[in-house]
Amino acid sequence: GVALLIHDFADEGGADRLTGEFSITMNGTCSVVGDVVLADRYRQAHLKNNPDYPQFIVGQHIAILAVSVVSARICNINDEVIKWTSSRNIDPSVK
Repeated sequence: GVALLIHDFADEGGADRLTGEFSITMNGTCSVVGDVVLADRYRQAHLKNNPDYPQFIVGQHIAILAVSVVSARICNINDEVIKWTSSRNIDPSVK
């Protein structure tokens, strides 16, 4: 299993979509994407959205990981927690 903690840090530049109000803990499973074509598609999308960080996306010994999220806890700045659970197990290799 894997757990990921995501936080919407407010951008100093004033980005409208990042408010600094939420922390999300996602739980699920993680696997290396073995399909070379699918891995390259994910890699190119990641590189397009993060052009300043190719050293973490492209290169020897850099794997593409797929996380299938099965549950999450969303907490706001008032410590109000919402629990979410997937109604089905999703296969990350499905296009």
